[in-house]
Amino acid sequence: MSAVERFLRPERRWPHALGIQAAAAQAGSQGVRLMLAYQALAVTGSPVFVGVVAAVFALAGLVVSIPSGRLIDRNGSARVATGGMVISVVGVVVGAASPTIAGTLGAAALAGIGQIYVVVAQQGLVARLTAGSPDAAFGTLTAAVSLGQLIGPPLVTAVAIAGAAAGEAHPHTQLGLACCGALLALGLPMFFVLRPAEAAAGTPRGKAAKTASLQELVQVAALRRALLVGATVIVTVDLLASFVPVWGVADGIPANVVGWLLAVRALFTIASRFGVVRLVVRFGRKTLLLLTLGLTVLALVLLPFANAWIAVPIMAAIGIGLGIPQPLTLVWISSLAPPQATGAVFGARMTVNRLAQVTLPLLVATVAGPAGMFAVFWSTATILAGGVILVGLTHQASLNTSPPNRPAADPPSPTGPTSSTAPTQ
Repeated sequence: MSAVERFLRPERRWPHALGIQAAAAQAGSQGVRLMLAYQALAVTGSPVFVGVVAAVFALAGLVVSIPSGRLIDRNGSARVATGGMVISVVGVVVGAASPTIAGTLGAAALAGIGQIYVVVAQQGLVARLTAGSPDAAFGTLTAAVSLGQLIGPPLVTAVAIAGAAAGEAHPHTQLGLACCGALLALGLPMFFVLRPAEAAAGTPRGKAAKTASLQELVQVAALRRALLVGATVIVTVDLLASFVPVWGVADGIPANVVGWLLAVRALFTIASRFGVVRLVVRFGRKTLLLLTLGLTVLALVLLPFANAWIAVPIMAAIGIGLGIPQPLTLVWISSLAPPQATGAVFGARMTVNRLAQVTLPLLVATVAGPAGMFAVFWSTATILAGGVILVGLTHQASLNTSPPNRPAADPPSPTGPTSSTAPTQ
């Protein structure tokens, strides 16, 4: 078999296809959220309605998170991910065709549902198609997601602003939504690469998906800890996005500088994920989680004391400290998920994340907000310190366990093939 033929085999192509799909899906999804926020303001002129739209997006995803996992276990990840992107495209069409209160809310609900299907399915696909040490595959997936989140909002905003009439206060949201639809559509053809790879791996589906009870799964202490640690990381990212601009206003830091600081965090997050395999081999997953989460806790404690210049290395440290734990917790969860219930477990992960994303920011804003920026960032650090404690209570062997009953060897990822002992890149 020639080198070209080997490259064209489905097991060789799927990591590249998944990376493209993940980046396109996240770029489109983040753009949709941004455009719907502007559309909500244009329709009502009320910031309260913007919050309602954001809540509908999150709650719609929360409602389908557990069912999405079971749907994946029965029908396969590639189909569900593609279906989620189609649902998101339908949401884009609804929002663009009906720039009203009802149309905006409907678009937010469809986009929220579609995003959950895509995210859970892609994570489940990586869990099922990797073996031994899937750190590289999860690192690549989360790096592609971060890349999409970095590209989507500025690209969609630029298109929407370019299409707005002179003197118009709001961007042309319908044109921006059309751009989001185009980004989402880029990921649809990847189905024809991902589906054959999943079928070749003999993904458990149908009746086998009913052999494991989700209630029984979440009674496993290590799985509960993994879900909670992952949620603390996700919530910390959300809290930074919400409160770093507030900190900037309080300290007289211009909005464009705040934007660059958040970009620094995102760039270091992306970069750190491509080196995760070497770090796991050197330190082990438990030690690496403790180091990176501890680094982020320290950075959050110091952030209120910083000016714009000192904030640059602090945000870089936060980018690394939040970038590495996410793929590690995904691997941790994957290692504890029986193959017939992989989707259900990742659906549970999204449920825990969504609940944390809805409740903890409100708690921080209500309790710590009136006390000022010190209390906000220190309470966020406390939440993340809880994750450090949970990791510390977990046995090293639990974190280093390989996913059960996966294919015998990892297909190569865009960062190179991996093994459980050393990266061969």
